[in-house]
Amino acid sequence: MAFDLGELLKDVPKLGTDREQIEYIRLDHLDEDPNNFYQLNGIDELAANIQLCGLQQPIRVRPIPETDRYMIVSGHRRRKAIEMLAKENSEKWSEVSCIVERDEASPSLQQLRLIFANANTRTMTAAEISEQAEQVKSLLYKLKEEEGYEFPGRMRDHVAQVVQTSKTKLARLKMIRDNLAPCWQPDYKK
Repeated sequence: MAFDLGELLKDVPKLGTDREQIEYIRLDHLDEDPNNFYQLNGIDELAANIQLCGLQQPIRVRPIPETDRYMIVSGHRRRKAIEMLAKENSEKWSEVSCIVERDEASPSLQQLRLIFANANTRTMTAAEISEQAEQVKSLLYKLKEEEGYEFPGRMRDHVAQVVQTSKTKLARLKMIRDNLAPCWQPDYKK
């Protein structure tokens, strides 16, 4: 049975399916999500593209409660690129177009959103695929245990489908992740 996150979450109120509006938020009010494990590479090229064409896709953020700051959901690379451009022209790049998520999603759903937002936007290393699979597995179990969601069939099948790779490859990556000598881990992550 195919795993469909949209179908699973259809009864969750306000999952950002309402009309969205772009808001301009100060660059220095955007914080990176500490749970973002994706590499921020290709920043120079992205900055050159943004300089030439402008920011074509707003950064997706959510408010940090009781502050005037925002946590990035999707757009960590774009923020870094704009940060680079702001060093040359701070006035032009002082504010960034953003879409603000205003729903009350659980931390598990927020992390799952971060993964879905980044899963198909880049070429990932084996280490990132492995980390992504581990996080998806952990998040799906949390949703099952803490929030009562049901996932028919085997969890590894759902994880493989979400990560868009084979169960065999995921098993190999897990074996490497669990058994790689610590001295080789930094190279593996690259």
